[in-house]
Amino acid sequence: MAFWNSSSSSSSSGQTDSSSTSSPASLRSQQIKQDLQNQISQELAAANATELVRTITENCFDKCILIPKDTLSPTELQCISQCREKYMRSWNVISKAYIGRIQQEQHH
Repeated sequence: MAFWNSSSSSSSSGQTDSSSTSSPASLRSQQIKQDLQNQISQELAAANATELVRTITENCFDKCILIPKDTLSPTELQCISQCREKYMRSWNVISKAYIGRIQQEQHH
């Protein structure tokens, strides 16, 4: 009987120690996971912004600058401005739709 109580007591205290140890470890693991998700989100946002700038530069230059010169004409400047605004509006519409879709999928 003493053997049973001794084992039971050891097992019980082992579980208590393990539970109290794993709880902070679990919280730490969750924090690390959240930090990584935040870092990935920030890196994706930076990559998306870089891609937007690249796309605007490439497309608007090709569309608006027919013959490269030292300076841009008022017509070229206006074309670039309108082109940039169009891409920004489109990017925002697409981004909002994409985020909405992701949020719907997460809730279902």
